[in-house]
Amino acid sequence: MRLLLSLFAIVAAFLLLRSLLEPLVKAIVAFLTPASPRPHAGGPSPGTVGELKKDPVCGTFVAPELAVTQSFHGQTLHFCSTKCRDEYARTA
Repeated sequence: MRLLLSLFAIVAAFLLLRSLLEPLVKAIVAFLTPASPRPHAGGPSPGTVGELKKDPVCGTFVAPELAVTQSFHGQTLHFCSTKCRDEYARTA
């Protein structure tokens, strides 16, 4: 019986300590986690300037400078990946 009471006291102390420390740990983690990137002083951050292009195969929007490009019938198309480019070439 005494062992059972000791075990109950240990479990209760653990749960109490955990409930008290959890918000403190979350607050510390939130404080130490960097905030979302801020725009550069000269204007918007790189990657947010310009128009996004729509991949004609899957519909994903991609930045032109990051896209896989290919000319088809005199028109430059922008793809999110070589897989989509190859799929378009196969079906076009």
